Amino acid sequence: MVEKRIDAEDGKAYTWEEMSAFYAGKYKKKDVEAFWYTCKEAKADKGKGKGKGKGKGEGKGGKGEGKAKAKAKPAAKEKAKAAPKASPEALMAVKLLNAATPTSRDLTNDDETEKVLKLADQILASKIDIEVWKNLTYGGKKKAPATPVVVSAVGAAESKLLMRKCPPHHLTCMWAMYGEKNRIKTKEEHENGQNFMVNKLKQLDWLFKGQKNKSYDVVAVDDGCPDKSGELAKAVIEKHDLKNVTLMDVRDAFKAKDDFFIERGLDEAAKKSRKGGAILYGLRQVAQKPAVEGKPNLVMYTDSDLSTDMALCGLLSYGILKAGCSVSSGARYGSAGTFLVKPPVGGASPHPQSHYEQPNMMKIVLRHYVRVRLLPMLQGVYDTQCAFKCFRREDLMEITKDVKSLQADFDMELLLNALIFYRKKGIKQNKLSYIGGTLFTEDFAESNFMATADDPDKPYKTYATMITGLVGMHERFIDQDSDEAKEAKDLAEFCKTMTWEKYKKMHDKLNERGNTLFDHKFTLEELKAAAGDS
Repeated sequence: MVEKRIDAEDGKAYTWEEMSAFYAGKYKKKDVEAFWYTCKEAKADKGKGKGKGKGKGEGKGGKGEGKAKAKAKPAAKEKAKAAPKASPEALMAVKLLNAATPTSRDLTNDDETEKVLKLADQILASKIDIEVWKNLTYGGKKKAPATPVVVSAVGAAESKLLMRKCPPHHLTCMWAMYGEKNRIKTKEEHENGQNFMVNKLKQLDWLFKGQKNKSYDVVAVDDGCPDKSGELAKAVIEKHDLKNVTLMDVRDAFKAKDDFFIERGLDEAAKKSRKGGAILYGLRQVAQKPAVEGKPNLVMYTDSDLSTDMALCGLLSYGILKAGCSVSSGARYGSAGTFLVKPPVGGASPHPQSHYEQPNMMKIVLRHYVRVRLLPMLQGVYDTQCAFKCFRREDLMEITKDVKSLQADFDMELLLNALIFYRKKGIKQNKLSYIGGTLFTEDFAESNFMATADDPDKPYKTYATMITGLVGMHERFIDQDSDEAKEAKDLAEFCKTMTWEKYKKMHDKLNERGNTLFDHKFTLEELKAAAGDS
């Protein structure tokens, strides 16, 4: 059956071909495509789509109407009222802040990190509506976003406002540590030092200050680090008298002969753990300890560096406690409100620009296309690997019990197990996961997961393996007698045969179409033709 979507202007349903033909020559193809996905899908046999070729927009300034459509956001059910207008004072404030802050972001600069929080306080004290601040700083098609420091400050201010709306609760914040002999130091001690233990606690202190009956603690887990990250962290905690911090070591799971980790190959030196083992150990340990009584207990995890500001944790609490979702997560790309910063000169690149600028743009689009069809519970989640996720403490043992990987790819497996757990409890799709956009600053200097360039075809091999791996997850997590499995059968069979050579041929052909959004709906025939299977 041919898909049709309803144009809100006339209430009629149209095919992609009809709508794209109508707007051809008036607007760019990518803008028309973006508008297409904002339109509601039509039910079967509803609307004939007639009359699209004439009369549309007449007397209404057709061109202006079309532009408004192209700018429409997918979240059509959000605020129907227009955003508050910016006052001259607000415009001048943003102008001054941009002039006073750097064009990129330096995670090694303690003063810059603290300035984000100070500006956030000023934004909150200004009494200017947060939506005005976002409209003035997040950018648009014809204007660039504000500087990364200003965008971060606006995000932090919104996070604190959302936290104020949450009921009393306790939040445990967790990160794994491996090879952190440099980033744990100050810039004076090492050129790549981020002083992350101190700065993360400052960000959390700022967020929770003035939040009645809301509390937090921190769990930092040594991932079997040969550089003794745990001991370095202990020294920093003692030096700065940091409160509410617990240090753990995943190697203690081996010493305790914990069956969960022994069965997954954990050895005495934790050689098979790459972040996944440490986070899983921390989550399961927290779940088995006494809860903070009298209020909900949430647990989130993130990366050890400062790439994502801990002041944004208000988004995670809000997602579960006020938005009513089962899981909450940050996103680095894929939706409005996400920003990517590439130091030392890159500014805050918004969606979809940040997506289009990625060298692996089409690879990510193809992975998402396959992923949401073979694993439909991931609908609406573009950044499954984002290390900024939050869960209810009481559900952690059930959510983690079937996670197999101790490696860096555990994020998606953990998320899948969580979504399946809540699906079985009858939670509707739109309440499974809350996604909050973040500003993410790349940390190239100290990344523990950088790929080598020895093999020019390595990216193709990596993503081809991901595609075939998704088939394995589909067979593991989706009932093969279900309608979902039957609908995806042909795609799954095609993906099973995905050698890296076939993947490369398919990718390079499809990449010729240029900028492509995440939700682009390829047809299986289109994929096969590009791969040379037709």
